[in-house]
Amino acid sequence: METRLNLNKAADFVIRSVRLQLDAGRNGHLTSIPWLSGSPGIGKSEVIRQICHDRGWGLRVVYMATLMLEQITGLPGIGKNEDINSEYIRWSRPEIFNFDKLNIAPKNNNSPVVMFLDDAHLCSRQIQAYMFQLLTYRSVHDHKLPDNVALILAGNRGNDKAGFQEILAPVANRLFFINIHADFDQWMEDFAVKNRIRSDIITFLRHYPECLVGTPLESDAWASPRSWTYASISFDSFGDSLTDETMFTILSGHVGTEATTRFIEYHELYAKWNAKKILNKHETVEIESLSKIESYALLSSCVACLLKYFRENRFRLNGFMERLINNFESILIDMIRWHKEIVPLGLKLILVEEKAATGRTDIIKRLTAKKQVVKEIFELV
Repeated sequence: METRLNLNKAADFVIRSVRLQLDAGRNGHLTSIPWLSGSPGIGKSEVIRQICHDRGWGLRVVYMATLMLEQITGLPGIGKNEDINSEYIRWSRPEIFNFDKLNIAPKNNNSPVVMFLDDAHLCSRQIQAYMFQLLTYRSVHDHKLPDNVALILAGNRGNDKAGFQEILAPVANRLFFINIHADFDQWMEDFAVKNRIRSDIITFLRHYPECLVGTPLESDAWASPRSWTYASISFDSFGDSLTDETMFTILSGHVGTEATTRFIEYHELYAKWNAKKILNKHETVEIESLSKIESYALLSSCVACLLKYFRENRFRLNGFMERLINNFESILIDMIRWHKEIVPLGLKLILVEEKAATGRTDIIKRLTAKKQVVKEIFELV
């Protein structure tokens, strides 16, 4: 049975855990604290931010890699009890208990606030010693977390070359480890499309999903959802002046040479098509003579061009767009004859983009309405 979850499934556990923690805190019960465990760059921190943003929860991020001992323990001072004329050690409020400045403000005063302990795999044993009390009793010394605060941790694994510190057994026994992996469909739908990652990168990774995440390396570039995102942003910064040489430099410096080589090979096929002319019937293509990867590159190029027009028209179906859809439909029918397995890959991106922009699926319904064979083979709506 699969023990690793994508970020969407992990989010469900996180949301339930927040509610459990708040109930347990009010009732004096115990509950485990979730630890999102996975390779660097797959979106662990981003999913916590998204959960808090979408639900109106507050967020306080604590970067455990730079946390000093005093920030979790506070500083000792001398307190005096005048009634019995005695002195005692009084600890100042630790920095991590400071909720005056939040990364995301809650919707209202009654909304939950997540204290997110990021990069928890870098905690020293000294810091971990104080986590016993924090995880179990929601307190350190005499300072207690507010009733509306829930704890979430995230960190990398021992084989991720990320400076992993062994988690002490009593700490680990208080945690709920949620093992996460990168899932292309989830990344595309929940992140890439919403953040306008380039279509050529999305379609490449859809065809070669194994390139989304590489083996973590020290002091060298390797592929992750984060590094592909950075590469896309760098590509866009060059605009029309982006050359093949620049593209190779950017990619190899972000995702490594192996993934770069495969992308460049794909991009050469992707970029050779004049999708604008093809969609406007000013240029014809003999799909029968194309290999599967050539057909996929053609389909991807046409989808990217079509989506550009749709964005400009705010996904409205006017006469111009109807004509493009009709022409695109004829391309799909030809591809179904020769390489039917690649057609859903192109249609999925249209589906996801329209749904993200409008909440509807009118374009896919329009594309599959006339040709019953498309609807029967590819049940996308």
